[in-house]
Amino acid sequence: MDMEKKLGVYICTDCGIGDSLDIEKLQNTANEYNPAVCRTHPFLCSQEGVQVIKDDIRNEGINTIVVGACSQRVNYDIFDFDPLKYVTERVNLREHVVWVHTPNDESTQLMAEDYVRMGITRANKSEPPEPKTADLEKTTLVVGGGIAGITAALETVKAGYKAVIVEKESELGGWVRKMHKTLPSVPPYAELEKPDIDAKIRELESNPGIRVFKGASIESIEGEPGMFDVTVNSNGSSETLRVGAVVFTIGWKPYDAGKLEDLGYGKYRNVVTNVEMEELAKNGKIKRPSDGKDVKSVVFVQCAGQRDESHLPYCSSVCCLTSLK
Repeated sequence: MDMEKKLGVYICTDCGIGDSLDIEKLQNTANEYNPAVCRTHPFLCSQEGVQVIKDDIRNEGINTIVVGACSQRVNYDIFDFDPLKYVTERVNLREHVVWVHTPNDESTQLMAEDYVRMGITRANKSEPPEPKTADLEKTTLVVGGGIAGITAALETVKAGYKAVIVEKESELGGWVRKMHKTLPSVPPYAELEKPDIDAKIRELESNPGIRVFKGASIESIEGEPGMFDVTVNSNGSSETLRVGAVVFTIGWKPYDAGKLEDLGYGKYRNVVTNVEMEELAKNGKIKRPSDGKDVKSVVFVQCAGQRDESHLPYCSSVCCLTSLK
């Protein structure tokens, strides 16, 4: 609904604006639009300068504010006068005019006056936005059924919402299913922990507030926060669901160790990856893949394929802790 406009124009004379422009002519330009107030200030973004505007809002009923000063990319938090109630238009006299054009020049002055006219016109034609209200969906979609996705879904339900979890594999659990032990997560952080992934999966699948899709994929996500329409393909058929939020827990994948020929992977059977080492440990006593004999010593090669211009430029962040455990 259109509000009755009451215009206030405020021109800052700091940062070279007052030294480069005829401020009186700028005020005359603003007065062409019959503002309720038109003021100048030597330091408009100061506490005192902002208070001048706030006082006019309170005492003069100003609801349409034009600030001729610096770029809208700075001091946006200072010139914040409740955008749901008031229109605020910033006119960039500093970066766009006086800092890049000849001071006290006729063309510079005319440009500044045009900027003021454009700012006032835009402000006069603008209205505060009306808050959008809608019945938002309370279901959260979790993409990925590893430990992160399972935890996200369970915590969503604990918070009082429903969850849908979509996993592309035929079973939940992700990489944690392959792990022998995990790093300690509770004080005193002294002992490795056995993964409780099976218990987590049972808790998830037995929870009436969580719907589980396995062997499924996301065909499309459309809409906006609070109202997403998600199409899930499961067993060859598609179903569209309405969700309010989407959490991506799509996991990770090991680097292809076959690219690390200089380290002997693929050439020597006893050269294995961290993931393969976890599987060996989980299956019982660690044996050498080459002959099944006991392992007497182990060498861990850190940052293999990482922080390397020929491979991955970044650190995976988990390898060192995995090796230590």
